[in-house]
Amino acid sequence: MECSCKGELALAHQECAIKWFSIKGNKICDVCKQEVQNLPVTLLRVQNVQTHNLRGIRGQQAESVRYRVWQDVPILVIVSMLAYFCFLEQLLVSKMKSSAIAISLPFSCILGLLASMTSTTMVRKKYVWFYATLQFGLVVLSAHLFYTFLHIQAVISVLLSTFVGFGMTMCGTSILYEVFKWLRSRHGQSNEQPVPSEVTQQDQPPITANQT
Repeated sequence: MECSCKGELALAHQECAIKWFSIKGNKICDVCKQEVQNLPVTLLRVQNVQTHNLRGIRGQQAESVRYRVWQDVPILVIVSMLAYFCFLEQLLVSKMKSSAIAISLPFSCILGLLASMTSTTMVRKKYVWFYATLQFGLVVLSAHLFYTFLHIQAVISVLLSTFVGFGMTMCGTSILYEVFKWLRSRHGQSNEQPVPSEVTQQDQPPITANQT
């Protein structure tokens, strides 16, 4: 074999070497850790095919994940639009009567799109619905506070509640992310701390003086 091995280590049957490196999947010698240069073309083709197949599988997995994510986004948009429309219509119908639909429809479309965009951007896929639900709850509470108790105009109440609900959710998510990041870094530093020298000295057996 054309590697760094010398003497008898460099001697090997061709069939045995080809079979071993085909099973192993690379051209690195286990003894000298160097690349073998005189392997046949068939073995190299097998390695290239294995690498190509592995890349293809990984690409298919990534595409399937992207497809599932984009498949859930339209459902989230539709549900968000319907939820915001029902909420705004119930909030404004008592005072604005039939004109409440004229305000609820455009605002619900805008809020549904914004809520879906922020939910898919700020958190991971498994937390998207929880984030969107929490965001919707904060917008509902803020709108009731501004419109029912503070008696602010309908359009201004919707805008203010949107800023408050979306802003509080984003800020809370960012704070939690930084807290968990700090805890992980601190936990990693605690695991990497070296053992004190006093402890290592105590673990060592005492040295006895030679008696003459």
